[in-house]
Amino acid sequence: MKANRLVLVGLAVAGLAACDGGGINLNVETNDSSCQGDGACQVNNTGGGGGNTACASYTDPLTAELVQGSLGGPTGTQCVYGPNFVGASKPLTVDVTIPAGTHIFSDSLFVGQDVSSGTPPAEGEGPTLTIAPGATLVFQNPADYVLITRGAKIIADGQPTKPIVFTSFQDAISNTAGANDVQQWGGMVINGNGITNNCTDAEREANNCHVTAEGQPSTYGGNNNAESSGILRYVIVKHSGFEVAPGDELNGITFNAVGSGTVVENVEVYSTYDDGMEFFGGAVSPKNVVVLYARDDSLDYSDGYVGTIENALIIHWETDGNRCIEGDNIGSGRSNGGEPLDTAPISEPTVIRMTCINSNMDEADGGTHGDSEGVIVRQGGKLRLQNSIVYTGYGLNVLGKPANESFEIDDSDNVSRQFAQDMDPAFRFTNVLLASAEPTKDSLPNGDSIRSWVLGEVTANADYSANTSNFIIDDDANAGVLVPGTFYTAASFTDGGVDIGATAADYGAVTSGDDWTSPWAFGLRPDNADQPLWFAP
Repeated sequence: MKANRLVLVGLAVAGLAACDGGGINLNVETNDSSCQGDGACQVNNTGGGGGNTACASYTDPLTAELVQGSLGGPTGTQCVYGPNFVGASKPLTVDVTIPAGTHIFSDSLFVGQDVSSGTPPAEGEGPTLTIAPGATLVFQNPADYVLITRGAKIIADGQPTKPIVFTSFQDAISNTAGANDVQQWGGMVINGNGITNNCTDAEREANNCHVTAEGQPSTYGGNNNAESSGILRYVIVKHSGFEVAPGDELNGITFNAVGSGTVVENVEVYSTYDDGMEFFGGAVSPKNVVVLYARDDSLDYSDGYVGTIENALIIHWETDGNRCIEGDNIGSGRSNGGEPLDTAPISEPTVIRMTCINSNMDEADGGTHGDSEGVIVRQGGKLRLQNSIVYTGYGLNVLGKPANESFEIDDSDNVSRQFAQDMDPAFRFTNVLLASAEPTKDSLPNGDSIRSWVLGEVTANADYSANTSNFIIDDDANAGVLVPGTFYTAASFTDGGVDIGATAADYGAVTSGDDWTSPWAFGLRPDNADQPLWFAP
């Protein structure tokens, strides 16, 4: 584990800064700077053996001065940026490119000016932050985070062998971060111009929607669910979730009303204190998602989210983690204040090809946010779940913990339960396998069980046959769903040694023959992990 590696004494608490006057210089080498007329600056490492290293730079539009990072850090080859380069009180207002290499920030990385009244900036009206493949962005302080405001864009377009990593000082520099260490920095927040039911029709029509985001005050929302906030491709976010403002623990990535024009592909959140990815409205549609070791919910949506999440591998930590999916239409704070659960537009996302691996651990055993469970829909939400697996076998076989529920429609919520009972087209299950001794929980308003609904039965009360090709395996120790000791879908499914008759290729996120997580995703294989998966042989 990383905790056994060399600890660089003093660096974890030392103030890092750049030669731009942002604070203390830490091991900054003598550099020759060759700056071009357009403000791009190549910083040539003359300290020996480092070759050419480019740090980000820009021309300040107010002073016309060149602002740039400097070589420094413990080896003298990292780029170091103080708060005079960028911070919570000095957001980037011009386009900036961060090249490959390691980049240490001593403040938050805010992109664009927040607008909290009047007409917000439209797509493309703000600056663009471009990050090169292979770049690692390091945040020194727990309260620092990345914020992309409305109108701004992030272009983080990595490659399978050169992912872009956002992480902590302990992880990337002092090498002291353990596999499940969290809250070492904030996380990533993207504010879009998409649609949220946290604004009224009149506000959306007037393009005057301003919803306050988690973290330091910033705003999101608009009337364009097709907007683009940029690209996240082959991106990894690690060791996040700090409480950056009172009561606000950030997620790995928070998508606030982010539109479908935003590209999110091959993105991982690894070890975060709160949710892995949370969606507040909008229609962004991630593809190839990995969430390892989120201590709260791995995928969480609310406020009218209508995107599609395709291929999602979710694995809970062996002693922590809440739900693989938690789906709401509005939050409890709004409903407790009297707002109707069916406030439009309704949250009705589609999740296709999810594999959810529970640890089965309980909050009473030390979990931080609740029991390790599968999927819950509540607070007026809907969900189309397709081609997916919730698996509890490792929790029992490896950890000795019996299963918690794999699917629940909260029985205190008559709105979501009625959507399900009515077989709303936006609330259906197709090709879903629940392998658990507690596969379902609660009932529909007419008294029918959620189990009958999942299995597509025709009861005396209703016809649920539009739910097709769903299976339940009640054997908690079942080993016939995943290839043993892996996250790969098995070639066939067995219950008590008997084939259940499902076409296994139609279920789950990843197969050994089509492993989209390789080689880029962190934590899944011994050659690219802090420690092996807890259920690996």
